[in-house]
Amino acid sequence: MHGNYKRTYTKEEAEDLVKWIETAKPTGEIDLGQGVMIRDLEVFASQVKHIALEKYDNPTFSGQISLMMDVRERLGSSAQ
Repeated sequence: MHGNYKRTYTKEEAEDLVKWIETAKPTGEIDLGQGVMIRDLEVFASQVKHIALEKYDNPTFSGQISLMMDVRERLGSSAQ
C-alpha cells in the first residue's frame, strides 16, 4: 500500500479529507505509481467522500481513503 495507509481512520481525519475534496475539487487523472492510475478524479473523489464520512472506521474501506489521501498529498493545495 501507499504511505497514508492505516487500518482505520478517525472521524477527524475523514472530515479533513472531505473538506479538502470539497475545496480542491480534484479533476482529471493521476498516476500514483506502483500500478495505481485514477482516470477520473472527480468521480473517485465523489465516491470517497461518502466512504470517508460513513465508513472511516471500517477496515474494508481504508484502501480507498488511503488512495484519496495519496492524491491529496500528490496534488497539495491545488487540485488542477
